[in-house]
Amino acid sequence: MSRSAFSSDPSSMNGPPRLPREARITAALIDLADTLVEDFDPAEFLYRVANHCMDLLDIGDAGVMLAVPKGPLQLVASSSERVRLVELFELDAREGPCFTAFHEAAAVDHTIKPAPSPRWPRFDTRAGRAGYTSVHASPIRLRGETIGVLNLFRRVPDPLSEADRNLARALADATAISLLQQTTLDQHRTVRAQLQTALDSRTNIEQAKGFLTARHGTDPDTSFNLLRAHARHHHLRLVDLARDIVNGTTILPPPPSPVRASAES
Repeated sequence: MSRSAFSSDPSSMNGPPRLPREARITAALIDLADTLVEDFDPAEFLYRVANHCMDLLDIGDAGVMLAVPKGPLQLVASSSERVRLVELFELDAREGPCFTAFHEAAAVDHTIKPAPSPRWPRFDTRAGRAGYTSVHASPIRLRGETIGVLNLFRRVPDPLSEADRNLARALADATAISLLQQTTLDQHRTVRAQLQTALDSRTNIEQAKGFLTARHGTDPDTSFNLLRAHARHHHLRLVDLARDIVNGTTILPPPPSPVRASAES
């Protein structure tokens, strides 16, 4: 069933009632516009984009890809390890709705069926095995140039609703505008430099995530949540904390075990 972009959400049984969806949309757009700060963290910003997609849209996972001008498309943020692996496969195979949306500068809706489509057979097989049933890819355009793509994956029947497709377009536009306005803080910085910083940050974060996964014996999603929570709690840039962890200058304690966490709650 289609869900209106401005409908209210029911109260949660596991916590306080959520704000109506219209209020959450407004809060998300304000948050994405708040980039005119000197310590702007592009990596953290792009993960916030993915999180807002997860909160506002009827999807199972989200990812953000970017490219510097005339450079290759790269994955910079994802909501889970599952979708990260699918999107990396798509980039490596150079086929799929997200790859196509970027190169054709147009939104792509794609339903993943048991029999792979002749257009993207390898992508369909890989995404289907991961449990996804459809994908909506919305290009991120800046001054008439496509600089990335917002990738939305569903794990339930039916494609994304029209209301959610329109909201995805708004989130993609807000992402582009925010990246542009942040570069105006310093006239010597360029869009290329800003995007390159985001791509470089992703490499450091993946290294730190792998380090924490090996050190604590956890899964990649848990390791990333630990990394991001520590950065936000201590007001650190995500990429700076990642570098310190890899260099050994910062050591994070292991996440609480499920047994201990349940006993303390």
